Amino acid sequence: MSIELAQLGVDGKEKISRLASKNPVFCNEHDTIADVAGKIVATEHRRLPVVARKGEVVGVLTKSDLLDAFLRHEDFEQSVSEIMNRELILCDASESVKYVLQKFKLSRRGGFPVVERKRLVGMISERDFVTLVVGQATGVHVDAAMTKKPMVVQSGISILDCLKTMVNTHYRRLPVVTQPVGGELVGIVTSSDLLKYVHESGYAFDALDEPLEKIVIKNVYTVQPNDDVSHAAGIMVSKRVGGLLVVSEQNKLEGITTERDILEQIA
Repeated sequence: MSIELAQLGVDGKEKISRLASKNPVFCNEHDTIADVAGKIVATEHRRLPVVARKGEVVGVLTKSDLLDAFLRHEDFEQSVSEIMNRELILCDASESVKYVLQKFKLSRRGGFPVVERKRLVGMISERDFVTLVVGQATGVHVDAAMTKKPMVVQSGISILDCLKTMVNTHYRRLPVVTQPVGGELVGIVTSSDLLKYVHESGYAFDALDEPLEKIVIKNVYTVQPNDDVSHAAGIMVSKRVGGLLVVSEQNKLEGITTERDILEQIA
């Protein structure tokens, strides 16, 4: 079973500009990596478009890009253009909602700059689509839109080991357990938590030797497998989180559901 756009009150032929965020936060191609990292931490955005002087989009920088650059010991005082992703996927403001939805599914990216004549006019993200699901009785349960047996990390490892795991696997969030098999759920750690910690530590590498428990979020937002995905969407949007842990009635970790998983259910 899938969720039709019409079911969500959206005509797939409408222009994507209807859903896109206007006046997006962005950075300049000559800004330093450290300045852009600080802007991402302060605004809690997952990605920022990078623009040239005339407003043309020339790249995108994500939290994952920053964490990867930190692990590679990049100089954070150099220009952000040195590490930004230049393989751009843009959305023209005239493209249809249906077309952009398919672009999300095929590209596996979480957001795109929206442009008019190559100039930045907005941003469209997975969350913009997930917001449409809030308050709708979709008939689709969370267990149909989740990753079962998600990758986990143990609470006893260092922040550095967790950072390496996240960068190498390209996951943006990892459940934290006492042990890999049969362990108790401790909490969750996200790329946002790691970037904030690195930023507040002044990009000092030795700060990563601290135990992971120092930054684990223990009061996690959860849903159950039989919940409607609209319930999960409501939590994600209201709490501004991109994923939820799926637990049984006995609080056993069953999986993880993300904005991407919900977007994949929309047709």
